[in-house]
Amino acid sequence: MRFLSFAILVFLFLTLGSNEIQAANEEQFITIVNPVRISSYTSDVTQSLKLQYSVISKNNLPATWLFTYDVLSNKHALSFVKSMDKKQEFGIFLEVTPALANEAGIVYHNTGSWHHANSVFLSGYTQEERVKLIGTVFKKFKERFGYYPTSVGSWWTDAFSLSYMKDKYGITANLGVADQFSTDGYQVWGQYWSTPYYPSVYHAGIPASSLDVKLDVVTLQWAPRDLLNGYYSSLYSTQDYHTKGLGIDFFEKLINLYGLKNKNEFGQITVGLEGDFTPEAYQGEFSKQMSVVKNLFQDGDFNVLTMKQFSNWYRTKFPDLSPPHQIESKDLLGKNVEVAWYQSPKYRIGILYDYEKQKTKIFDLRSYHKDLQEPYFISPNREFELSIYVPSYFDEINYYKDIWELDLNTEVKFLPEKILIKEKLKDIPEVLKENKSLEVKKEEGFIEIIPREKWIVPGGGVAIRDFSAEAIHFFGQKKALFLLMTGLGWQYFQKVSYIIPQGEMDALLRLSRESKGKVLVVDMECLQCSYHTEYRHPAFDNRRGYVKRFSKQPIVYNSSVFNAKDKDEAKKKFQKTKAKYIYLVKFEDNIEKLPFSPGDFGVEKIFENANAE
Repeated sequence: MRFLSFAILVFLFLTLGSNEIQAANEEQFITIVNPVRISSYTSDVTQSLKLQYSVISKNNLPATWLFTYDVLSNKHALSFVKSMDKKQEFGIFLEVTPALANEAGIVYHNTGSWHHANSVFLSGYTQEERVKLIGTVFKKFKERFGYYPTSVGSWWTDAFSLSYMKDKYGITANLGVADQFSTDGYQVWGQYWSTPYYPSVYHAGIPASSLDVKLDVVTLQWAPRDLLNGYYSSLYSTQDYHTKGLGIDFFEKLINLYGLKNKNEFGQITVGLEGDFTPEAYQGEFSKQMSVVKNLFQDGDFNVLTMKQFSNWYRTKFPDLSPPHQIESKDLLGKNVEVAWYQSPKYRIGILYDYEKQKTKIFDLRSYHKDLQEPYFISPNREFELSIYVPSYFDEINYYKDIWELDLNTEVKFLPEKILIKEKLKDIPEVLKENKSLEVKKEEGFIEIIPREKWIVPGGGVAIRDFSAEAIHFFGQKKALFLLMTGLGWQYFQKVSYIIPQGEMDALLRLSRESKGKVLVVDMECLQCSYHTEYRHPAFDNRRGYVKRFSKQPIVYNSSVFNAKDKDEAKKKFQKTKAKYIYLVKFEDNIEKLPFSPGDFGVEKIFENANAE
């Protein structure tokens, strides 16, 4: 009888233990995604596809394949794609090409390089053009497969386009690039660190902070990066680690870092390789990576799901907002430090525990708000580069002084709605205490840092009233008084509305926190510049007083610095102004630039985003 009881107990223990392990495995995911394009690197897209698929097939793995319009138009490639096994998922890679633009009936932005941001991404085109481009590629996909896809991706797909595709075609999964500060001219900086989330309907780079702005599409991140080294260089990722001389073990470390559940409700990592390389590329590192994935899957540690499958699981498991997610690790390269990222729909924070210096360093902190709006939501991007920068309080890679150092033993707690720090109120940096997007207060021995629901200014920006350029020109005439006396020109006393975008307000508020000094602004008009917002930008009419108003710094107008024939002349002109700062505006067609590099002027860049520098 005793033996029977013991046997029953052992059976129950093994059964329950097995179920717990199985439950954990069901919440640990690897997603393989292979974007396929035809580019200058592609010698034969069909042959590349065959060899890449042979690696997937040999390892008996499911994968998501995202095709550009050009691939969907290639009959030989599509003939092979249709021979793939039923485990494979097909979707759209949303890159704009001349063929897609031509079929959609819009003008392609031929900038001399296909990968310039304003050429290749939907955000480089107007909202009306985006709708036509999306409709054209979705139509082509349905012609080829008989249905609309649920998974899409690109290195940046704006919130307007994602919302349109969700409403029109029912997409549920989106692939975007993991945070990178400047790689390939594409900046995406401020998302959940390398983990999935529900984006905001106004900003694809932030998680929805409330249900009324939630986009019910799961964003997965391409090329997840090392928690610490990947912050300073995007090459420490699942894609490019080997360029740093790191072996396949580094790839496996990243899979375990993100794919294992650890302290979270799930773990997930996206791996894969682009499909426009030469065929030989898929027999090397990619083959090794898929062998690692196969072994981890066969060992029972992970489930391998397509984008669609993972999105279905995520949306069922988390029907409301994205869950908080914390990732922490000792340095993967062996330094005597530990790093942690914590993110929730309210904020993200990156924190380093340095045991050599006996310091804790907060090197990244930004809050998420329901009214944050990405810079290309309405206005198309007119630059070669992409600049998606979520407003920050600390950001060491943007500017090396933007950090907060604490003693190593300072207690820091992360909660979904707030951060608790065992610190004196007087020691809290001004950027936190004085910021209207946060509530900072003392409570039970801790400083509480609580993000507010809304950001400092609304998503549409700040509307101001000022005289128009026509009014200034009218009043500048010698005969203005005479004309007024004859009844002409009185309409110019009526001020007009201008708009300062949200991103530029972020730059101006940062400038207001800098030490006092003159700010050099460009003394030029751009009366022919186009715009898609309700109002023009004041810089179009050379109305620069708002810079002084919001930065709280004196300004000096100047055109000679920007018209100088050589760098020596430009530097002399600049020094003559006695300005401490140079402020440049970027708004659609009006992109103000220094005529030479900052070093030629003896200055350094302290901030830049999509709307100002």
